[in-house]
Amino acid sequence: MKTPFKTLLSCGAATIALVAGQARAADEPASVDTVDTVVVTAAPVARGNAIVNADTIAAQPAAMNIINAIQDVPGVSIRGSDAFNADPWTYGVNIRGFDINLRSSKIGQTIDDMPAYNASYYLGGAPAQKFLMSENVARIQIDQGTTSVGSASASALGGTIAYVTRDPKEEAGGLISISLGDNEARRYAGVYDTGRVLGGSTRAYAGVARFTACRWVYGCSDGSGFDEWHAEVKSVTELDKLTITARLSYDDAVDDPLIEASRSFLDSTTAGDASVPAWTTIPAGVNENWAHAWSAHRENTLAYVKFDYALSDAVQFEVAPYYHQQKGQGDWAPPYQQIAVDPNGVRTIAGGTAPGSSRKRAYYGWTDATGRQRAVVQGFDYTDVDGTRITSSLCYGAGNVVSASCTPLQTYRTSLYAHDRYGFTSKAKFAFGQHKVEAGVWYEKLDRDFGRAWRQIVDIRKGPAYYGSPQLIDFQQHFSTDQWKLYAQDTWTLGDLTLTGGIQKYLIDIEGETEGWDAYGKSVAPLRTALNADSDVLFSLGALYRVNDTLQAFAGFSQNYGAVGDWALEKTQTDTSKLKSSVADDFEAGLRFHGKRFSAQATAYYIDYKNAITFYSADFITGGPSGSAGGINYTAGTSGAYANTGKGVESKGVEASLVYDLTDAFTFNAAVTLNDSVYQEAFTGGTANAGSVKPVAKGNEVPGSPKTMVSLGLDYSRDNFRASIRGKHTGKTAGDAPNTASLYLPAYTLVDLSAGYRLPLEDGRAVDLQLNVTNLFDEKYIGGMLDEFTQRYTRGAPRTVSASLNFSF
Repeated sequence: MKTPFKTLLSCGAATIALVAGQARAADEPASVDTVDTVVVTAAPVARGNAIVNADTIAAQPAAMNIINAIQDVPGVSIRGSDAFNADPWTYGVNIRGFDINLRSSKIGQTIDDMPAYNASYYLGGAPAQKFLMSENVARIQIDQGTTSVGSASASALGGTIAYVTRDPKEEAGGLISISLGDNEARRYAGVYDTGRVLGGSTRAYAGVARFTACRWVYGCSDGSGFDEWHAEVKSVTELDKLTITARLSYDDAVDDPLIEASRSFLDSTTAGDASVPAWTTIPAGVNENWAHAWSAHRENTLAYVKFDYALSDAVQFEVAPYYHQQKGQGDWAPPYQQIAVDPNGVRTIAGGTAPGSSRKRAYYGWTDATGRQRAVVQGFDYTDVDGTRITSSLCYGAGNVVSASCTPLQTYRTSLYAHDRYGFTSKAKFAFGQHKVEAGVWYEKLDRDFGRAWRQIVDIRKGPAYYGSPQLIDFQQHFSTDQWKLYAQDTWTLGDLTLTGGIQKYLIDIEGETEGWDAYGKSVAPLRTALNADSDVLFSLGALYRVNDTLQAFAGFSQNYGAVGDWALEKTQTDTSKLKSSVADDFEAGLRFHGKRFSAQATAYYIDYKNAITFYSADFITGGPSGSAGGINYTAGTSGAYANTGKGVESKGVEASLVYDLTDAFTFNAAVTLNDSVYQEAFTGGTANAGSVKPVAKGNEVPGSPKTMVSLGLDYSRDNFRASIRGKHTGKTAGDAPNTASLYLPAYTLVDLSAGYRLPLEDGRAVDLQLNVTNLFDEKYIGGMLDEFTQRYTRGAPRTVSASLNFSF
């Protein structure tokens, strides 16, 4: 155990020991809530679901990605290669064959019923942890298949993950948290609740968190890692029949990823990933795999105000306007500079793709009298933007021998993300007789900008600093989406039988604009495209039968919608007149039992996923800058097309979970998933910007979707001490859509351990010390799979120890 852990544990133990006498001396120590055992429950509705409560979230390491709190839910597979799963590049979620990954999002996500941005991270999306502090999350509800018709998502093909933040407390108080861990992980957080203020009508809280950590590869020596600031506030105001809830979150993060590699590389070496340990001066090509040169910079601001008006016990209205802004940048460092030149051989800042113009690569540079490096292209002379004549002979002599005075060149190729997303959710609820009717409208306007600029690194011999002004504007795109969702649902109670029926309809119009330049780099009329993604009327049906006080039977059917997004218009060869949105018909039935000491749920399901979409173009190159056999195509931009593959995916399986209170102190829990997700039709497809198209056979297994998962856990809680040990086995899993035998992900088993002690003090204060060990037995496994076609992977994180000291008051 490293010194920081010893320090924190020693300080924690000393603090507890120091105040223990004070606590015992108090005549009547204040009652303090204890942490319950870690369990997963379910809501009594006509569909399979699971609810992860705040205690389960708190049992995780404080710095852990909140998505990991659902890893023991049946049907859910969480991928990731960072020790705290803080790397959005390699993290992924799969539910019943539907994935959230770097480039795809087929599972809906909401925060307090507000739609999260369900685009892939590569398109500027944001995982849920960028909007949430774990201390302020009350629960997470997972609908593994059948999605509620009222869910504000247009990508919920495989269900929804709904995060619900807690309400402010009735009394003033706060929490200070300090967490330390391996890989120099540091997290400092604080939350303060105001209690009742403004004449007792309002409660509020504010929280802030700071998280930094190194990537586990190279033991922090390479200077890469994660750096995140997060702040959020929430208030609840009660005015007679009107309740106003407002929330604002802000997150500013820089994430350096684990760099993916081929399986042959990972299987034949012990390297942590494909990154290099340091920025080097020569050769420049090494630096393209320096992890900090792959940084993702993101700022996310999300706000909503929810107005809930109860006209009576039977009539209720709610409307909630919201706003989300994101801006950011994704980095890469190609081992060359790229320039555009016009038909007269004059360099331009934009363009280079119109007839008569061209783009050239320069691998070496000549330094002029001012100290500025000029890109020298082998065998090509041109005039720079300031009129300086740049000739090949400045760096290349007889036989193309490079002059010793010339320096290898490199570029920061920056992808630029920005969007403004605003709209509202609304619903009305009516109760009369045996019926409860809910109807609602969701509207969203999304304005998204996506572009790419190449920026010259000043001098690779001095480090990765680059000029702010671009050397080349690659492309600029602008998208506007207008989206409406209308829905209605009736819940009809007939004694012990409850029937639910719902309909929903999406109205979606998308417009795209790709800026254009002529051969001389001058702006021309943009390429404009449009797409209509309206849905048919979608139906859902459900039945819940209460057999007795402890046993329920349920069955349901729903049509889940995965709308085509503006990402389809990024690729300018997409035939928008033929592209159809995806629909998943979900059928499921199950039993739910809840007794005094024993609870269980079992669900069988069948899903028919239609109109699946794939990408039809090759964006990986053969022959890298030095003639190597393969490499990243840094020039991939707007070319290519999306199209439907036909029947899509069929998923069927069984999920089961149980919780058993062995004694008053010990609780045993288990979850089992048996899943079979396969492609229903042969097709050829790929992933945009990430690999050549490949043939996929009918009946191939869906990659990243394990056939078998088993979770077991044992929790102990007595007085103020708690402990938990959990293990999850993930079976052998397909690693790509073609089901390449050598790329299957081997089965693995991870065991996590946690233990904590909470010491209540007088006046409602408490000190809490928690220790977490993830991957207790240091299992070696493949933790990350980027997507279905890229055939690039990352290792799972080794054993990681962290500790948290919390003081509540």
